[in-house]
Amino acid sequence: MKDNTKKYPMPKDNLFSLSERLLHGVLRPQEVWSLAGKGKTSFYEDVKAGKVALRKIGRRSSGVYGPEAKRYIQSSLGLMGE
Repeated sequence: MKDNTKKYPMPKDNLFSLSERLLHGVLRPQEVWSLAGKGKTSFYEDVKAGKVALRKIGRRSSGVYGPEAKRYIQSSLGLMGE
């Protein structure tokens, strides 16, 4: 059997914590809508309404910048004044 470890390296888990990515990283859309307590459809409705912006990352992926994700999550949970 051929060794494919060099061609397909194992993904490194937990390179950055969620709190670090909220400060200056990128979160996946699924992470954002689950933290905001929303469903997939309502999250993408908010994207269309301009409440949160998705950014392209590469060819197929998209993400939400950390500070914007944090603001969206706080506004969704009603924590803006705290």
